[in-house]
Amino acid sequence: MSKLQLWQGPDGVVIPSDVNDTNQIVSYANSLTEKQKNQIVAAFQIKAYDMASEYAWKKDMVKLKETLATLGMKFIGEMLGRADIDEYSNIDTALTDYSTIELAEQLGVVSTTAALKLRQANELITHFFSKEATEEIDNISAIQVIKSSIQYILGESDISIAIEFSNFRDRLLGETLQMKDPQVEQVINSPLFYLRTVTSILLSSVKNDKGARLEHSLANLNLLITSIWDNLGENDKWNIGTAYRDVTAAGNTTASAGLKNALLKVGGFDFVPENLRSVTFKKAARELLQTHFEMNNFYNEPLAIRKLANLGSTIPSPALIDCIQAYMVVFLGNSYGVSRAAYPIALEKLSEISRERWFYYFEKVITTDSVVLAKLTYSGKVNKFSDFLHNNSLIDFAGLPKDNQLLYDAIVNRKDKKAVAISMTLYNRIKQ
Repeated sequence: MSKLQLWQGPDGVVIPSDVNDTNQIVSYANSLTEKQKNQIVAAFQIKAYDMASEYAWKKDMVKLKETLATLGMKFIGEMLGRADIDEYSNIDTALTDYSTIELAEQLGVVSTTAALKLRQANELITHFFSKEATEEIDNISAIQVIKSSIQYILGESDISIAIEFSNFRDRLLGETLQMKDPQVEQVINSPLFYLRTVTSILLSSVKNDKGARLEHSLANLNLLITSIWDNLGENDKWNIGTAYRDVTAAGNTTASAGLKNALLKVGGFDFVPENLRSVTFKKAARELLQTHFEMNNFYNEPLAIRKLANLGSTIPSPALIDCIQAYMVVFLGNSYGVSRAAYPIALEKLSEISRERWFYYFEKVITTDSVVLAKLTYSGKVNKFSDFLHNNSLIDFAGLPKDNQLLYDAIVNRKDKKAVAISMTLYNRIKQ
């Protein structure tokens, strides 16, 4: 049974599944001018599939980024955990296409299905327009990119942040909610995807707002935290602990006292980083993750992974999840393979991680790691991960939570189809 959803992004315009003719598909692009539509069709007619798909995709991303920018760049930076993004940042350079899609899904601009289709289109564009591509994009792949771009973004005359999300965000920051409030009950019973967004909104306000908005944010975090703590991911708990450290260091006594009270309610001080070393690791890990999903990732990954690897072999606990995730995406690669220069480094660094830490990952993290779970929805990557666990004698973990154990056993025993099915179920559970 699906949990309650606080907000839901639109599913886009309806384009019949059997419509695969460019002329027909482009006719649904309500936000494009007739001239722009004709440019896509004309390029397709002369078999310039790269030109047609790239044009549609760029229009798609520009519109999506403009929509996100209406929330303010500072807020976007907080949602992404990017201290380098402030109100003066340019959204075109601050966000990659991948992070744009992720954020759009999180904020209700697009639905989960739309985000899935857009990520698939992004992977096609990223591959065929990269330096590693050995062939040009074909007409079928180009149609897939164009159709997804139009159906979910360019088909709408005007897309906006989901009304439900905007209204709920205003309530979170503009009033102190009560436990009997129906929307509070919805939050408590929501999937991790929504809990993660709600805590990100509140932490962003706690770190940046003053006066009444700060007071409301702290009150609402304290109201919710006891009920949602056990359902948060480990990284989400670290984010709350890190926020406490940051506001304390900044001398924000009101925010510090409010977060301290929240952490005391759940015994959460184990998630407060002891020093700033973890920040450096987390930043390098996020840069590597971002590089993996960008254009020319196979070419650019070696530099990014060396930057992370050279920080040292002892990963601080607050940065462990980020580092494992970053090394894993390089190790598992994408549907077109792996970076030959970066892959050995990822394998080496993953092999250095202790048995105790791998047990922690399977016990506490993997069922909430949407990035790795998405990779494990492919049989080849499951088998690659299985080989890694066998080669590093990590094949006898027991006593894990039920779903964690089922996934772990399926991977270890090379039951790739079962592991794929479990990974997909767990991934969807995060979102729905």
